[in-house]
Amino acid sequence: MSFPDRLAARTFPVALEITPPQRPLPKVLLRRARLLGDAACAINVIQRPNRQSSLDASAELLEAGFHPVWHLVTRGRSRTGIVSDLTRAAAIGIRQVLVIRGEHSAPDPADAPTIRETIALAAEHIPGVTIGATLNQYVPDRAAVLRNLFPKLAAGATYVQTQPVFDLEQLRPFAEAIRERDPSVGIVPMAMPLLTADAADRISERLKLTLPERYRARIDQGEAPAWEAFDELLQALAASDLVDGVAIMTVEMDAPAEVGERIVQALRRAGV
Repeated sequence: MSFPDRLAARTFPVALEITPPQRPLPKVLLRRARLLGDAACAINVIQRPNRQSSLDASAELLEAGFHPVWHLVTRGRSRTGIVSDLTRAAAIGIRQVLVIRGEHSAPDPADAPTIRETIALAAEHIPGVTIGATLNQYVPDRAAVLRNLFPKLAAGATYVQTQPVFDLEQLRPFAEAIRERDPSVGIVPMAMPLLTADAADRISERLKLTLPERYRARIDQGEAPAWEAFDELLQALAASDLVDGVAIMTVEMDAPAEVGERIVQALRRAGV
């Protein structure tokens, strides 16, 4: 069953988020996509500067039998360029898109569409597409985050993917607001195992967040307690009626096989 089908059926699908290599390297791309084996029913393909594009990597994964989620970045893109990519994506069979603003600093051209407009364009140009929007639960102004999100849902996004979650309570007010507005919208938190103090510091700096004290204390105690904290987080997410699936990401771009195996074990312990 596909990620969209499982999301609609509320059977807690798992996506794996990966970063493509710097240039087309099919063996590297496929190795990263296989990290969780059959435990993942979709592969989110990150779009970053100076790397193989998400669309090109998604095309390779689709040909190899995976179900890729193309990360369509709007920052610095013209409407014409985005429509061209959407037309290509439709032609090659891409049916899952996550529309995001993007991290790079390219200036927007005069005809740059908003994320809401890009979501509407994706719905128009790709038949049967499943579109995701993103939510940053760490932004202090909760009302502003929701004001920004709801028009994206109205434009055609059917699920919301969050920033990495380390405490379900941080996500709760956003999830409850989404549920109240439209119970059919899927809520997909990102989950990321943090196994060292250095990894925790780097993620905290990158995302501009402070890890919950109890979670951080477990990481500081060593790898075994850090894995236990990740296990407990997945169990809480899987048991919550506010969560419909999960997107797994690792700190490493090319995580070793044993990390993938350990994540799969954590998913199984959570009943996923």
